[in-house]
Amino acid sequence: GHSVIAYIAEQNLTPQAKQKCRDYLHHTLPYHASWMDYWRNCPGFEETHYWHSVPVDEKNKQVKGETRNAAYQINRICKQMRKYHKLKDSIVADNLKYLIHMVGDMHCPVHTKYSVNEPELKQRSVKMKGKKMGFHSFWDASVGYYNKGLKCDQIAEKYDTLCGAEIAAICEGNANDWAAVNAVEMREIYTLLPMHSEVTEVSEQNHARMKEIAMQQALRGGYRLAKVLNEIFSK
Repeated sequence: GHSVIAYIAEQNLTPQAKQKCRDYLHHTLPYHASWMDYWRNCPGFEETHYWHSVPVDEKNKQVKGETRNAAYQINRICKQMRKYHKLKDSIVADNLKYLIHMVGDMHCPVHTKYSVNEPELKQRSVKMKGKKMGFHSFWDASVGYYNKGLKCDQIAEKYDTLCGAEIAAICEGNANDWAAVNAVEMREIYTLLPMHSEVTEVSEQNHARMKEIAMQQALRGGYRLAKVLNEIFSK
């Protein structure tokens, strides 16, 4: 999923932004798409372990003052990167890797972290062919699950078909605005895949909707990541 989002983003970068990303990263966006997951528990990076989701309250508002929040960190890094040319190359590179991953993460359906006061929206376990599987794990892998046999570039090219006006509408606002929409809309996934349910026995109607949500969020993440990077490197 992260690779698909990064690939979509890369295809929607301006020539200048694409070259700048390559200059700092020395590789493609998909190559670094899961970098944060590998480094989150390494010395010096421990705090980033908590930057992968967006905590919200019962009214779908971001928890005030909570900096362990993907949307907060995305906005913070974007502000810092306004003067990227004054930062060390290594800091710019790390910031880009953070953005590549966190913009993707906040669009994963299960990465809106709902209040403990709403137990029906807590993480639960499901089954995959009789074996216990985490609800979180299923949704993290949902893009691949619904596109078996396809590589990330093939998946991206299959769905990246929107026109400029449609993409512009998706990209309106910033990470806070996107998180607010996610908080409302992603409540649905908890009704589509009930606790302890067998994934392979979920109704065709539910699977169709789950696939729609997974791919909608991947597209949103890809286009919005491109917007963020294009704005950073517009000057």
